[in-house]
Amino acid sequence: MLDNLRGMAVFASVVRHGSFSGAAKELGITTSAVSQQIRSLETDLGVSLLHRSTRKLSLTEAGESLYNAALQMVKAAEQGRDGVIQLKDELSGSLRVAASPVLAKEYLLPALSDWLSEHDNLSLNIISRDDLDMIEDRVDVALLLSEASQGISLKTVNQLLVASPAHIKEHGEVENPKALTAHSVIICGEKPTENIEFKDANGKQNVRVSSRLITNNHAIALNLAEQGCGILKTNEVEAKALLDAGKLVRVLPNYNLPSLTLSASTISKEQTPIKAQKCIEILEAFFKA
Repeated sequence: MLDNLRGMAVFASVVRHGSFSGAAKELGITTSAVSQQIRSLETDLGVSLLHRSTRKLSLTEAGESLYNAALQMVKAAEQGRDGVIQLKDELSGSLRVAASPVLAKEYLLPALSDWLSEHDNLSLNIISRDDLDMIEDRVDVALLLSEASQGISLKTVNQLLVASPAHIKEHGEVENPKALTAHSVIICGEKPTENIEFKDANGKQNVRVSSRLITNNHAIALNLAEQGCGILKTNEVEAKALLDAGKLVRVLPNYNLPSLTLSASTISKEQTPIKAQKCIEILEAFFKA
């Protein structure tokens, strides 16, 4: 039974990383040891858990069933370990925080640096993924930037329109929101159209724009804008470095777009580890200062 439990933990890591090598790196063992654990588990259970190909791994039906149980087992073990740590009334172990590279650089690291220096037994694991799953990725705290608060509100972030100076020079200034439809636009999302809401002294207006340049990755969208491919709706955090460097300029600066909220979210308020609670307290203090 103990070998099966060990094998299930290795199996969960393989599925999470999508490879034997990724699991080996996380677990600190060799790739061949990971492979042996999976083979032993499959032999003991009498079923195949993974479809193996040269390109990727995929779960069999039995593998999908076992994966849910394996995740619960790993989570229970981690909660038990964290519970023992908390009984000692000290901050230690791994704090897993989800944040985009920009949010980590601008806010997370400046806010937590002194705190981490004071607690040598506490490690910080920053996770940055588009397909983040807070349960599967075992996230303690997630920093999220969205139109509606998704937890504890930390800061209001302005949205804005930007373009490269070269794009403005070639295509001219945008005189008003409606004129935006005659310009090349970059959309950061999944659909080729987007409604943009503007507000000024005269009230609100909505403009529907369409584009042939669409990406769900904000870094790619910013790069397209920097290269002069069009006008992009972004926010002051993501665009700060390029604006400061003069590689992007604001478009329609006299009009306001709906603001975003930077928030800190946890999986459960009732079962939030002490280290995650303290992390959120420090983030709140950082933004109030």
